[in-house]
Amino acid sequence: MSDVASRAYLPTPLHLRTAELCTTNAWAVQCGFTIPAVFSSPAEEHAALTTRVTLADLSARQYWLVDGKDAAAYLSAATVADAAVLEAGQTARTLWCDDTGYVRGEGLIVRFSETAFELSTGVRDFAWLADGARGFDAKVTNATGTRAVIGVRGPRAADLLAAAGLSGEPASTGNVVRPSWRPAQVAIVRDGDALELWMHADDATVVWDRLWRAGASFGVAAAGAETLETLRIDNAVPRAGIDWVPAQLARDAAERRTPAELGFRPDLARRFNGAEALRKAKPPGEALVQLVSEAPLPPGPFSTRNGKVGRVTSSAWSLSRGATVALAWIDVDATTVGGVVNVDATNAEIAREVFPKET
Repeated sequence: MSDVASRAYLPTPLHLRTAELCTTNAWAVQCGFTIPAVFSSPAEEHAALTTRVTLADLSARQYWLVDGKDAAAYLSAATVADAAVLEAGQTARTLWCDDTGYVRGEGLIVRFSETAFELSTGVRDFAWLADGARGFDAKVTNATGTRAVIGVRGPRAADLLAAAGLSGEPASTGNVVRPSWRPAQVAIVRDGDALELWMHADDATVVWDRLWRAGASFGVAAAGAETLETLRIDNAVPRAGIDWVPAQLARDAAERRTPAELGFRPDLARRFNGAEALRKAKPPGEALVQLVSEAPLPPGPFSTRNGKVGRVTSSAWSLSRGATVALAWIDVDATTVGGVVNVDATNAEIAREVFPKET
């Protein structure tokens, strides 16, 4: 699929199954795909997520394949991660920067073999990545739409996979396993607390059906985009296009972010795109924080008591906390954890600094 074609709103490979379960008929658009916003209700989905197990359609992403003798060398030059040190079956979170050291995109690199990698991302930047491969013995292919991903989350997640016959759950973040499983080939990726099952689009419904049947005795439920978005904000995970703007889409210099502002400390002794500019970069002037309040925290600018200005970028009501949680950028001098800021005449506590400063 071309990068241009992927700009239309498309159904994911799991659309037939998720549409049957989406009783609200509420839909969201993500990365050019339509996905259920709410399957049943936020309360019901939250209960399943925290006490049982949920399945989620995570296919609404960009997927790029990098194959060839120089695949590792190219990804190491294009992104802040040293892909060459990854072994087959390992993953790495990474960013890629423009020539001035500002972040263009963020994603997950998976190494499947000596010469085969896959990059999963929520940022549309395929043309830039493909163009940079010139001079390397590496082929970059846009596989968006051909990959299906099912998220499995909750305290009974491991039980569900075992019941479905999917042994070999990754023990820690950064590992990928490919269990022997019929009738589809599945790769299980652990990303933080979540498990993801990657497969070819043609196998999507078969895998979903098998998991759904296996999870019936555990009270499996489907989790929609709104539930996952609340979980993201609750866990203080920034999202491209919402909490930070890719450099190529920024309206002005103030919107652009460096790797340090997004919690990455790349090895600046390595040669990668933007490294020279980053060696000369000034320390960040803003920090990303998580705010908590009993009142709504609408996206937009706010001022602290000492006159420092910040911006709320994403906000949601957390059923777990019984409070509003939000992510916001604020001056580094005003990021005292436990401090109070005023957002739209509402007091909010700085619950945490998302990316702690280096000591």
